[in-house]
Amino acid sequence: MKTAAEEDVCGALNMAAEKRVESQVHLSDVETEATTWNIADTDCMVSQLERDINHITSNQQMRFNKELSIRMIKFEAWWQAFGVQELWTTIQ
Repeated sequence: MKTAAEEDVCGALNMAAEKRVESQVHLSDVETEATTWNIADTDCMVSQLERDINHITSNQQMRFNKELSIRMIKFEAWWQAFGVQELWTTIQ
């Protein structure tokens, strides 16, 4: 299945034979590297992708994550205090 998908991509890109081989070697190297990542490597990559995609700095990302954590804690407290009770009242 993977080989068929690679062939479709290479064909769609009208990739020359030597570029196809070069691309397949590169993909194989990346695949091997990715399978050796640990959780910290993955978290680091996800954080970097978030910064790149959203065009933000690491400080902005940290402030956002901190604010999100605070709001989630407040929401969980509210949910435990009121949300669950309201849900049970509605169900009954």
